Amino acid sequence: MGGEADEEDQPSYRGRGFLIVALPSSSTAATQTLKVTPRTVQFEMRAVGTFTLKGATVTNTSAETIDLLVTVEREWDDFSFGLLPGSTCPVFEPEPLAPESCDVVVGFRPSDFFAGTRQDQVLLAAATDPTTGETLDSVRIAFVGTSRQQHSTN
Repeated sequence: MGGEADEEDQPSYRGRGFLIVALPSSSTAATQTLKVTPRTVQFEMRAVGTFTLKGATVTNTSAETIDLLVTVEREWDDFSFGLLPGSTCPVFEPEPLAPESCDVVVGFRPSDFFAGTRQDQVLLAAATDPTTGETLDSVRIAFVGTSRQQHSTN
């Protein structure tokens, strides 16, 4: 039979059911780790030359400490982000966040150049496992504003 195995030498799987289940590598990977309130922050229509600060709250909803970092994903010139008054979330390098909250703050200073243009700055809040560096969750936060020309009083 020249190297061919007889059918009776092969294991038979006929009539036997197999179930393959993929499980997450950790319990936190299967759950929402971050909650952001609100996910979209509206600056509305603002006059050119004014400056407004608004923010969102990022909450670690897990029972474990995570590493958190908030970064800019899309940015317009009229927005500012970083170490602004009231901002408590890490923006330069990941920092531990226990099961609690921090605030991310963005500034909007409308300019003549973008007058009438709807602008949106998008931030990304990312939670990682402090031991493995594995990304546990990430959430986008949008800050939206439109500038309007100031009317002269001549």
